[in-house]
Amino acid sequence: MLNPAKVIKAVNRATEPFLMEGGSPFYLNRHTNSNTFRLGSSGYVSTAYNSYGNNGEQVNVVKWFADFWLFVEIQFLTPFGTKISLSIFQGNEANPNKPQLFRAEWDDYGDGNTSHPQPHWHFITNKLIENNAKEFAELLDAEKETFESFLDDEISKILDLSKFHFAMNGDWTNSKSHTHQVNNENILANWFGGLLAYLKSELEYTGQK
Repeated sequence: MLNPAKVIKAVNRATEPFLMEGGSPFYLNRHTNSNTFRLGSSGYVSTAYNSYGNNGEQVNVVKWFADFWLFVEIQFLTPFGTKISLSIFQGNEANPNKPQLFRAEWDDYGDGNTSHPQPHWHFITNKLIENNAKEFAELLDAEKETFESFLDDEISKILDLSKFHFAMNGDWTNSKSHTHQVNNENILANWFGGLLAYLKSELEYTGQK
């Protein structure tokens, strides 16, 4: 098992250049127990619904830049293993259900046995479209039942890509493996720093008018 204190120190140091907005530093600190850490800030903090699979939870998110919000969690599993989750949300501070755009994850249960690529992406915008359509159906009184039936039928024809694990760093050219273990705090810190730099660059680019 990685040393949690060393990991958090390394990650905080590596990500600090990418997590500054208005002079308010972001940092990973303990959440509910000694083995779970979440991103916090002395600046703008709001709430959003973090969806992961068939369930989710309301979480605190921190203002990153523009109207983008960030959620990060690192769990150190007993006796071995590490789970990492990073989500990007977009929306107004007052909206408690800001749309979740995508989630980056790196799961290592310590036994080297996983069927999904590690690290990987989950893209969740199709869920946003589905939820918006259902909210629209609520506004249609006279044709509500017919529209909802049509909507459910159309949704059933589409593959739910939010469950798809899009590989982020497969080692296919060297070992034909699609997984990497989390076994070094500096490698993990470098991954975090590179991930945030890449995400900010791409979000700024896609946000250009």
